[in-house]
Amino acid sequence: MEFSTEVPGLFHTLGETRLDVADWGRMLLYSNFPSRCVLERLTFCKATNGKQHEFIVLYFRHWNASVPTTARLVVDRAPSPSPKGNGSFMPMMHSTSSSALRTSALDSVTITPNTVHWETYLRTMYGPYKELCTLTFSATTSKSACPSASQISVLLFVISRHAPNYHLCKFQCYWFASTIWETIKQLFPGYTETAWNRGRSRCHGVKVDKADSVEVVCRKYTDEWTRFENEAEYTRAQQVSHLWIRAKILTL
Repeated sequence: MEFSTEVPGLFHTLGETRLDVADWGRMLLYSNFPSRCVLERLTFCKATNGKQHEFIVLYFRHWNASVPTTARLVVDRAPSPSPKGNGSFMPMMHSTSSSALRTSALDSVTITPNTVHWETYLRTMYGPYKELCTLTFSATTSKSACPSASQISVLLFVISRHAPNYHLCKFQCYWFASTIWETIKQLFPGYTETAWNRGRSRCHGVKVDKADSVEVVCRKYTDEWTRFENEAEYTRAQQVSHLWIRAKILTL
C-alpha cells in the first residue's frame, strides 16, 4: 500500500507557507504523521546587517525512511506589523522607537520548498547571515531524547503564549531564539552541540538584555503536552468514527 509523501505543515508542494505558531500547531494536529517526523537538527542563525536579527532553522526527517527529503522550517519573532501599514515587514528590521518597546509579537513558522537554493533563500529573507551553532539529533537517538514535530509545535506555542508581546528589552527575537534553543536542550537531551561562533544575543557587539524563561517554559510545556496528546487522541478517534459511519452508509 502506497502512502502520500506529503505531511501538512512539514512536507508539501504548496511553496512557501508562513503561519503563526498556533496555526502551525493546529495544522499538525489533524495528521498522524508529525509525531513520527523527528527533529534532525536545528541551527541558530543571525543576520549580520541591520538589527542583527536572530532566528532558528529546524530540519525534520520524513516519517518514511525511504523518502530522501528533509523539511526545512524557519522560526522567528518580530513585532506585528502596524494595522496602518501595508501589512508587510522584514523580520530583521525592528523599530527602535519608544512606541515599539511593547507591542504584540508575531511568532511565525515558515515552511519552505525544498526546490529553492537554501542559502540564497535565507539571504533573501534576512540579508547576509551566519550560523552561530548547530544542535544535531542522531537517527539512532531514542524517541524520548529526540523531539518530534508535534512536540516542537507544542513547545513553540508555549513559548509564544508565555510572552505574547514583543518587548524590545525583554522579549525580542534574541529571547525567542535563545529560549527555543535552551528549552530543547533541557527537554530533549539526546543532542550534540557544535562550538559557538561569536555574536549571540548581541547587536553590533553590544549585549542585548533578555528575560530568562527556560525553567518556567519547560514546566508549562509538560502540562501543555499532556493536554495536546489528549486532544490529538480525541481528534483521531473522531476521524475514525466518521470514516466508520461513512463506510456503513456506503454499504447500505
